Amino acid sequence: MIKLERATPCSSRDPFLLIEKKHLKVLNLHCTELIDEAYSEEGISNVEKIFEKLAPPHNLEDLVIGNFFGRRFPTWLGSTHLSSVKYVLLIDCKSCVHLPPIGHLPNLKYLKINGASAITKIGPEFVGCWEGNLRSTEAVAFPKLELLAIEDMSNWEEWSFVEEEEEVQEEEASAAAKEGGEDGTAALKPKGEEAPSPTPRSLWLLPCLTKLQLVECPKLRVLPPQLGQQATNLKELHIRYTSCLKTVEDLPFLSGYLLVDGCEGLERVSNLPQARKLFVNECLNLRHVEELGGLEQLLLEKGMQEISQLWIPGLQEQHRQLHGDEHELEVTEWL
Repeated sequence: MIKLERATPCSSRDPFLLIEKKHLKVLNLHCTELIDEAYSEEGISNVEKIFEKLAPPHNLEDLVIGNFFGRRFPTWLGSTHLSSVKYVLLIDCKSCVHLPPIGHLPNLKYLKINGASAITKIGPEFVGCWEGNLRSTEAVAFPKLELLAIEDMSNWEEWSFVEEEEEVQEEEASAAAKEGGEDGTAALKPKGEEAPSPTPRSLWLLPCLTKLQLVECPKLRVLPPQLGQQATNLKELHIRYTSCLKTVEDLPFLSGYLLVDGCEGLERVSNLPQARKLFVNECLNLRHVEELGGLEQLLLEKGMQEISQLWIPGLQEQHRQLHGDEHELEVTEWL
């Protein structure tokens, strides 16, 4: 469905148009992007009402929303109504200041958010399980999500899954867990095999996430600590052109590939004990790379040869200590 901004204005008495279409599996909802003019307040109000009336049936599997210019997403996008949805793509929804609370969608596997330029903060509201009666002592946010891609977010600065006060409590609980168990005995586990720590109220996050992509998020400053504590199946992390990010660290479960490309402010990569491959391109302030005991292959591009000499010897020495002289760290450099 395209050019939805031209639809007849809706009223609260109008019926939901798609709810009874039981065979509808794929739904694409698009508005027309205005290049040289702004949308009127009347137009914004109308398109919000139109989208509200386009609630899909329960069995919908794929949902794409493009160029939506309302200030808030339709409420059905943040409800348990979409119990069968596996794929959600939100493209150029440039006026919405909050993402929909879709963390509780039970079958969501692929989520891509692109061009939501009004968003400055992604917080607990995105998780969804924390809202109203959905708050549970056994809540799982994004229970089946495998791929999360967030791209072209020009004003996004902050990312968290819990409120600031709760995050402090979580960090303290995590630190205590590392020092000892409930009986006071030391909880000794090899680095990289730490048990994930639940957030306050036992909200578990991203248990199936295998790939995370962050592209062109120039103002994002830090990654949420819960990625390292709870994304236990994370295999690939791609970060491109995210210039305010200074550290990528404390991701003990990242077991495959880290790519950092065009991250001008990146200064440190550390404590990724299971990561096997590291690709670095145009990160000219990256002065510290350490605690990558499982690293097998290092790939360097554009201008990294000089600054990488600050940390390649340390990585090679750590590799020899852990794996012996027979298996050298593979370093590939492109001029």
